[in-house]
Amino acid sequence: MRPAEQTVFQLWCRLTGNDPESFDEAELEAFLARPQVSELSSTPYAVLLDAGINAARRGSLPLERWLSAVRTVRPVSA
Repeated sequence: MRPAEQTVFQLWCRLTGNDPESFDEAELEAFLARPQVSELSSTPYAVLLDAGINAARRGSLPLERWLSAVRTVRPVSA
């Protein structure tokens, strides 16, 4: 796993209260295979953290909502 993907996974676990050690190999692979992980992994950590905190609600952080929050903080240039 690339360090940037590891950061996304670890931060997602922290923001949702999930234990990263509770994921088996197949679950981890499925998480990392999500297209949002690749895009989130190219986001600066400070933006990722702020957007993740803003998007997380009651232990839930759908990657789509997180990515949307990142795009609000750091819009994609056309």
